[in-house]
Amino acid sequence: MADVRPFTPTHGHTEASCPTCEQPIPRELSEAITARIAEREREDQRRLQAEIARARADIEAQSRAEMAAKVAELDAARRAAEAQVAEMQRTQEALIATRIAEAREGAERAAVAAVQAEQAKAFDDKQKLQAKIAELQRQLESKTAQELGDGAEVDLFEVLRAEFPEDRISRVAKGLAGADIVHEVLHNGRFCGRIVYDAKNRSAWRNDYVTKLRQDQAEHKADHAVLASKVFPAGARELHLQEGVLVVSPQRVVVVAHLLRRHVVQGHALRQGNEARAAKTEALYAFILSERCAHLLGSIDAGTDHLVDLDAREQKAHQATWKRRAELIRAVQKAHGDLTFEIDRIIGTAGNRAGPDEGE
Repeated sequence: MADVRPFTPTHGHTEASCPTCEQPIPRELSEAITARIAEREREDQRRLQAEIARARADIEAQSRAEMAAKVAELDAARRAAEAQVAEMQRTQEALIATRIAEAREGAERAAVAAVQAEQAKAFDDKQKLQAKIAELQRQLESKTAQELGDGAEVDLFEVLRAEFPEDRISRVAKGLAGADIVHEVLHNGRFCGRIVYDAKNRSAWRNDYVTKLRQDQAEHKADHAVLASKVFPAGARELHLQEGVLVVSPQRVVVVAHLLRRHVVQGHALRQGNEARAAKTEALYAFILSERCAHLLGSIDAGTDHLVDLDAREQKAHQATWKRRAELIRAVQKAHGDLTFEIDRIIGTAGNRAGPDEGE
């Protein structure tokens, strides 16, 4: 194998030789060969840079895709975690709300029970006090039982007339048989039924009160009979049913009368027969004597007491406001008077000083 020498370009006037045959190469050819070799090297370098750029772009694109996939995965995990946290919060809030409602309901039941117990105790004390006061008044005034009964009857009559102005309410004349008060229920001007009342203001209970009113109910063909009494049979108070007669404390009469009147109107409107009326009456009396009705009546009493107390406090506040307003008006009037006095005094002094100057 021939010894191949590398092609060495020459500069200046020295000619290059062929590495294969060692023949001289002209300078122009040598420069052309050198230029082609340099151009090839530059093309190789550009091709290499392009391949490097493509490889780098591919790597960056792959990295971006992988990063985008990773970001999407992390975002999905974040949303799932947020949804789980939100669900846990909703569950916790619902649990807290349930526990709060249970605690509030328990507290309300306890409060209602305590209030009812206090109301019952206060009512018993009030009843005892009223009975004592009534007894002392009877002793002082020496009123007969008949006179006391007539007074209670008159009060109940006036209360019923004021409460039910559209109905016919009459008193049975003294000495005549019948209930103390007859309440004829009217609806749209039509007669629907009757309710009879007796009012007793006695210090001791007697069963013949009920027996007599039951007979009066039958004579008047009344749907209901109500005995308003401050005293009750042993073991009963406020509301009691005996021989088909409702024994009611005076403060409960109006509420019970409204319930009975509604029953009479509805029975007439529905054209109920005797059996249906009896069944409805039994159901109504059962409700009136129930704990539910007692609770509702207690709520009415409590609300009424609060309203009365609110009115009293409002009146007291108004009186304080009026008093304060009067004080402020007097203070303003006094300040206005003092201001007028000071101005008059200054003007008057100025006038006295001006006199001599004008004279000069």
